[in-house]
Order: sequence, then structure tokens, then C-alpha cells
Amino acid sequence: MKDLEIKSKEFEELEERYWHEFNSFQFQLTSHQEERDAILAKIEVSQVHLELLKQTNVLNDAFYISHDGVIGTINNFRLGRLPNVQVEWDEINAAWGQAALLLHTMAQYFTPKFEYRIKIHPMGSYPRVTDIHKNTYELFGPVNLFWSTRFDKAMTWFLTCLQDFAEFAISLDKENNVPPEKSLKLPYKIDGDKVGSHTIFLSFNKVENWTKALKYTLCNLKWVLYWFIGNTSFAPPSGSLCAAQSSKR
Repeated sequence: MKDLEIKSKEFEELEERYWHEFNSFQFQLTSHQEERDAILAKIEVSQVHLELLKQTNVLNDAFYISHDGVIGTINNFRLGRLPNVQVEWDEINAAWGQAALLLHTMAQYFTPKFEYRIKIHPMGSYPRVTDIHKNTYELFGPVNLFWSTRFDKAMTWFLTCLQDFAEFAISLDKENNVPPEKSLKLPYKIDGDKVGSHTIFLSFNKVENWTKALKYTLCNLKWVLYWFIGNTSFAPPSGSLCAAQSSKR
């Protein structure tokens, strides 16, 4: 009888230890499941962020193209002036510098597939353009309203380079079987020194017409930028866009 009581007591202790360990295991299991669920939730959020980052292109943040009334702007620098809105040449030069850096960056990305025959030289507020004959022109002022031949040529060759790159983008769309309605189409036709119906020449031109041509140029550049963002996963080498950032300051 005494042995039975001892065994019964041992059984009760064993059962108590079992339930204690079972409850402890259940608690640990629940904790691990909650931790696992939290990790899975973080992974899901991270994957969403990753997909967003994949759709983000650094150029979209580095180059903001908009307008201030009838004057086009890039990174808040006005490109052009009006009879009643006198924009300093320092600001116009900075705007051209930003536009030059953007076009050069996109063209360089696709070289050698893109025949970069007209070279854009982004040099801060003193950009230059080299034509197909290896002649280099200054894409900055100040220049004389009645005699600005080299500046006019620089702007015209910039337009031609932009047109070349747009045509390359369209050919790439065709190569990738992009439907015509979804392919790149510039909002303003480029024809020599004209964009839309306005010449980009400053010489012997009305300043408001010149400014309108510049605004159309930036608008076309913006459309090309959108195409570039949608068709590349551009990641610049360290420091390659420092000129853009320093020019903003």
C-alpha cells in the first residue's frame, strides 16, 4: 500500500512536470510563431520597398524639369528671360549646365549602342558642345543679342543631339516590340534650329520667342528622361553626378 502511494505521488510529480514542460513548450512555440510572423511581415514590407526602389531612377530626383510661368526651369534654374523678367546669365548658364549634364548622362549610358556623334560637355555653368566636324561651341553666355553665332550653334547642336537620342529611343522601342502608341514621341518637333515653330537662335530673335523655344526644349528633354527612367535601371558611379548637386547649391 505504501509502495502504491509512493508510485502515485511519483506519477503526480511526473504529470505535473510534464504539464509544466508542455506549457513552457507551448509558450516558446507561440513566441517563435509570433517572431516568425513579424519577420515575414518585415520581409513583405522590404519586398514592397525593393519593388518601389526598382522603379525609382536617380535621374528623376537629380533633374527636376518644370516651368516658372512661360520660362522653363531645370532644378529651379530658369532657362530664358522676358522683356519684363530679367534672368541673370549666371542662372541661364546654370540651367544649360544641368540640361547638358542630363543629356550627356543618358547618351553616355547607351554608348556605344547609341552613336554619340555630337558630344555634350557638361562643365558646370560652362557647358560646351562639339559638332560632327569636331568644332566646339560655348553653351553659355553672356552673349550679344545681335551677334551670338557660336552660342546659337551650340544650342542648335544640343537640339540635334537631343533629336538623335530621341530617334535612338524610338528605334529601341521598335526593337523591343513596344506598341507605337506607347513608344516615345516628343511633344515638340525638332527641325534644325527650330523646336515647335520657334527657332532657338538668340541672334536677331525676340527674347520671348527664344525663351519659348528653350521651354519646348526642356519639355522634350523631360519626355526623353521619362523614357530613360522607364527603360533603364540607371545607377551612376560614385560621384558622377556631383556636378549636378554642386550646381544646385
